[in-house]
Amino acid sequence: MGLHELLRTELIKVPLEAETKQEAISELIDLLVQHHEVPMAQRHNLIDEFNAGGWSIGSGLERGIAIPHLHTDRVDDFIFALGVAPKGVNFSSLDDKPAKVVFLALAPKKAFAQEVELLRSVEQELEQDDLIGRLAAAGSAQEVFDILASVQIAA
Repeated sequence: MGLHELLRTELIKVPLEAETKQEAISELIDLLVQHHEVPMAQRHNLIDEFNAGGWSIGSGLERGIAIPHLHTDRVDDFIFALGVAPKGVNFSSLDDKPAKVVFLALAPKKAFAQEVELLRSVEQELEQDDLIGRLAAAGSAQEVFDILASVQIAA
């Protein structure tokens, strides 16, 4: 399943205004609230869960990619948002480079195995040659979506 199948244009933020990983996560959760993917009443709880710990391990990958993810009882199904930060956001990445693409994932606790498989697939897609550069240069959410839709996924 390609990234474009997990997202809608309105769940893509270009550009992210965040300067820190906490700000990036808050900005993407706000996007989910704005588009009725997450109830406003859950906003602070989700941000608190992210701030509480474990999510940050492994979320800052290499090549300008960050995938903050949370498995929680606060959602019944997978929910995703994507932000593009041309200037980059420090996610304490493995290669010490700032993240230019931030893919936020919320998953129900009951679906942990599916979450791991899905996040691995997202990571592999984002690691394709020059995809991060193309996404970082995009000027709109629609352009990001179109770029993702054009990606050929390896079988």
